[in-house]
Amino acid sequence: MKAITTAVLLFVSSLVVSLSAAAQVLEVNIWKPLVGKGPQTYQYAMEAKAIQEKLGATVSVASALDGRMHFALSFEDWSSWAAFGSKMDASKDWAAFLNKINTDPSAELESNYLLNVASPGGDGPVYQVFVWEANPGRVSELIENTLEAKVIHEKGGASVGVYVDQLNHVHYGMSFPSWEAWAKFQDTPNPEFQNWMSEQNQNPIAQLIKVYTASER
Repeated sequence: MKAITTAVLLFVSSLVVSLSAAAQVLEVNIWKPLVGKGPQTYQYAMEAKAIQEKLGATVSVASALDGRMHFALSFEDWSSWAAFGSKMDASKDWAAFLNKINTDPSAELESNYLLNVASPGGDGPVYQVFVWEANPGRVSELIENTLEAKVIHEKGGASVGVYVDQLNHVHYGMSFPSWEAWAKFQDTPNPEFQNWMSEQNQNPIAQLIKVYTASER
């Protein structure tokens, strides 16, 4: 599976902790910071988040381990998504913000995805994200462990991405080319992962707080 397919996983991105479990539409923008402008990109993202949430979107911001910024918006339905677009066009605050970032850009937009949270059906691709909250002082351990799980799951046919959001929640995202591939992955025994999980459960370092499943529309 192409690397960019893995990147979209915030999906669902993310599809991070602030996204509503009832959301039906997710829009994900993936930004690559210019050299030395990672902090500025994050600051811009938080400014955009504040404006867009006033206009009715639920927004989350997360950074992938490769430094890319994932900016995700969620909506209850397609009508809400369309209405948000009209509000953005009419917003003076958003126009001023766009002028600001165009005058002093900090990142390049690599990809934009529109996802529909869905039950099985259609041709996919399918994305599934597990959001973990580390126990106090154990975020670094959680990231290290998810990278170990990534190796195991990719042997089994999943494409995996690991992300950390602004609340230090870790997002473990898996993507599959279709619902059929996702189902096969679920149904295929994975003794290596079962043994790995058994070891982790002896000394838990995090709590699973949310799971999202989505298909690209």
